[in-house]
Amino acid sequence: MATIIGASSFLYEVSDLEPEELGTIGHSVHQAAHKAVNIIEELLLLASVRKRDVKLRPLDMADVVEQAQRRLRLMIAEYQGEIILPETWPVSLGHAPWIEEVWTNYLSNGLKYGGQPPRLELGATPQLDGMIRFWARDNGPGLTLEAQATLFAEFTRLDKVRAKGHGLGLSIVRRIMDKLGGQVGVESKIGQGSVFYFTLPSAEKDS
Repeated sequence: MATIIGASSFLYEVSDLEPEELGTIGHSVHQAAHKAVNIIEELLLLASVRKRDVKLRPLDMADVVEQAQRRLRLMIAEYQGEIILPETWPVSLGHAPWIEEVWTNYLSNGLKYGGQPPRLELGATPQLDGMIRFWARDNGPGLTLEAQATLFAEFTRLDKVRAKGHGLGLSIVRRIMDKLGGQVGVESKIGQGSVFYFTLPSAEKDS
């Protein structure tokens, strides 16, 4: 918010800026405003997840993932990301709006911290305990064990230097999965990329 206020005040005070300078300031204001809106939206979502109980329903995971990709279409284009999807998805139980948030977080992190260009593969693996593990594999540099241990804690960022986010995303993912009775995690080795996953009960288990 300080960036927005400072830049807008500067524009009021200076009237002889070149178009290129105006464009640069305008871009900074837009980015700061977008980040502020994202922070507010995620704080509201975090509060909602904490307070709200939802009924688990069968998910059309292909549609949920498609909605997440639509939200990120500009980022996908910016990073020239490639997203590989399975031909079919197993049917799990969950709450579609919340699972869309989970995929949106995993995809956006994969785009930011993946390879250059980022390549993300999504999939699902049924487990013996009646759960389904949904995962996103990236081609990034991988994570240390220390980093993996803190990723889902509140306000932890994947990369403190490169991060454009603010650390709420993965903690929201963890809270969502706690509410839905699932688990979250990451498997990673330096130089071999990372696999972020979450689990949900199979719809067949409930039938």
